[in-house]
Amino acid sequence: MTLADERTEDVASSDDRAIGDTVSRRPGRGLALEALRERWFACSNALGWSVVSEWPDPAVDEVCEAVLDGHTGPPLEQALTHWAGARATAGIGLDETLSDLAALHTAVSGALGELGPRRRLALPGADGSRLVRVVSLGWTDVACGDLSETAAVDPLSGLASSRYLLTRLAEVHRAARAGGTRVPETHALVAINLPVAGWSRVAPLTVAGDAASVVFDAGETIAVVGRSTVVVLAPRAGLAARVRVLRGLLARRLSGASGVTGTPGARIVALPATLDGVRDTLTRLRDAEPPLPRRDRIIGLDVPAMGTESGAGAGDDDRPGPPEAPGPAPD
Repeated sequence: MTLADERTEDVASSDDRAIGDTVSRRPGRGLALEALRERWFACSNALGWSVVSEWPDPAVDEVCEAVLDGHTGPPLEQALTHWAGARATAGIGLDETLSDLAALHTAVSGALGELGPRRRLALPGADGSRLVRVVSLGWTDVACGDLSETAAVDPLSGLASSRYLLTRLAEVHRAARAGGTRVPETHALVAINLPVAGWSRVAPLTVAGDAASVVFDAGETIAVVGRSTVVVLAPRAGLAARVRVLRGLLARRLSGASGVTGTPGARIVALPATLDGVRDTLTRLRDAEPPLPRRDRIIGLDVPAMGTESGAGAGDDDRPGPPEAPGPAPD
């Protein structure tokens, strides 16, 4: 047994009665939450957490809530996914994040006080290897997402990245100022919404990008925003007719395609007059995507994913979208 293990064991044994008494007396939800959080923090420090000030986070309380509720399935995994993403966002490495997960297990294992009739703290009964995988995927999604946002090309689809799209939009804004025009009057976005499922989304994104390049073949920028949205930056002149052609092409090429769970759609989205407004519009397009399905399948391998079953996708012009900025209607 290592020195860190001995220290963790000492922390666990010294706090067992305090945690058990706190929960068994049930003095209040807040006290039980505080007791578990403090125990987790102590165990994490014993395992070598490097910067004490970086440990507290709202996602920690989310995990503690799930544990105190007795969850061992998706609710706990979803909380841990969010927590792992928060650790990645804070610049905490995967190794230290997994050590913190081990500290949580140590904290809970020594505190099996009753929460109510036949209810106990959740983590010891959970599948440990599954939780490690869930945390690793949650951390990697955020860490690798940050890397992909800095690239000019989306590594999965081969289309332009949202970072490059913002660069092009900045160029369009500079050209408009030099020419005495307004971007909302000269350009717009075409948002292609693809109802796709997790790992199967790569091929439909590529097909959608190819279809868009057939219709928009005069140097327009075609980029990926989020997991399942392709965006085209195009001139407004004749745009409505081109979008109608694009919808028909998408329907033919993606009909029955693997991973497509609904009807793809394309709509015109007005560009705001400022770059800050453009960033907000792209964020809304990304956030409007449906959640990931509960489970994605790869041949020979099951990969769990957090979220609910996704339904048919949104995307036609009559569906709600980001609000149009003032400006003339498309042709």
